[in-house]
Amino acid sequence: MITVHIRSDYTFRIPSKFRSRLHAGQEVAVNVDAQGRLIITPIEQMNALLQETFGMWADRKDIPTDGVEYVDDIRRGRRLDDLGLSKK
Repeated sequence: MITVHIRSDYTFRIPSKFRSRLHAGQEVAVNVDAQGRLIITPIEQMNALLQETFGMWADRKDIPTDGVEYVDDIRRGRRLDDLGLSKK
């Protein structure tokens, strides 16, 4: 474990061990996980992961072109059934 001191202006120095993964001026996303740890992810890494998943349903024949409408229809039916409000 490496500890750092957070300054009064809420900044801290990235330990040298981790500097090869980040660059000065780089844009990053900062999140907190369930255990309270800060997760720092470079924005370009997030964009690359999103690009990998883009169009993953494009070749599916069982899903209509409008995937949003398809999911909305599925959810609408399930909610009404679960609440006992579906029209039979």
